[in-house]
Amino acid sequence: MKEIIDVLTKFQQGYDESNLEKADALMDEVFSKRADLLTIGTGTWEVCLCRDEVKQLIKDDWDGGWGGFKLDLANAKIQTDDNVAWFYLDATVKYELENPDEERTIDNNGLITEILANEKASPKQKLSFLNWVFSFEYHLRPDGKREHLWPSEFSGMMIKEDGNWKIATMQFAMAKPTYPTERYEEPFQDYQAAGDNLREQLINHEDSKIDDELFAFLQTTETAIDFTKEQVAVFTEGNFSWLMAIAREQKTITEEEVFTNAIAEINQLANSEISEAEKLFATKRSIAFALKEVASGSRFTWPIKLSAVVEKSSAGFKFHQKHYSYSFDWYFEGLY
Repeated sequence: MKEIIDVLTKFQQGYDESNLEKADALMDEVFSKRADLLTIGTGTWEVCLCRDEVKQLIKDDWDGGWGGFKLDLANAKIQTDDNVAWFYLDATVKYELENPDEERTIDNNGLITEILANEKASPKQKLSFLNWVFSFEYHLRPDGKREHLWPSEFSGMMIKEDGNWKIATMQFAMAKPTYPTERYEEPFQDYQAAGDNLREQLINHEDSKIDDELFAFLQTTETAIDFTKEQVAVFTEGNFSWLMAIAREQKTITEEEVFTNAIAEINQLANSEISEAEKLFATKRSIAFALKEVASGSRFTWPIKLSAVVEKSSAGFKFHQKHYSYSFDWYFEGLY
């Protein structure tokens, strides 16, 4: 266990320094030499299918694309089996925010004009979406810089290589707000096209294909989400596989259910110990979420990502770890 924690500690030190000149050294020190490494990031497009793409994702994180990433190393959950180990850690992402130097304009960099001109959206969708955006952007904040810690998760698999533990796969995830921030029914960004493009990327990738036997097992166990064989990539070491599925989750929820959930959240806020000003903001945020969701109808289709550690034995397949996440698209202060 100590050796695995040491690897995760070195990985953390790399993120603490975020020195682009040391990216190659970090890859050599803590990652497997295999070319078929896999990683799931927090963003829609962040699916890495090879070692070079994993390195580029790390460099993008370090180059201002992400906030301060911090693993809870003291409470890491780790399991091992001979030359394979898998891990899960809670984490945080710290963002330092401050009010803009210039006073905001009501047009918010053209967003109002862009949303109102969208021919795919109904009037109700346009107004509810703008209300949702402005419920985050236009509430009173104290002057100066403010630090926010956003909840995050980190999981993956390691393998023994030349007697040393090395990271082979990873999944980064951000805790979702009340509802996932990407929905196919929303007319303002084409998340369906993004999902189709990602599927094409997986189809055209020559390595990491899942076999029929493992896919049949996955289909029988993951009945709540919608995916095809082409949307699954696999990293295999011995009898263990780390699979990565890019899928869709479909639900139906009535307006009454959405509004009932929002009222329950507001009641909880009213009894919380946060300041009165934050209670007002959080209440407005909850109402805005509910209005935005019902404006797009009762059918919900969300992109969802799944990673899992699966062991194959004479008795069949067995899961050792599963990690689900939604893509994280909107960066707003006070999103949670």
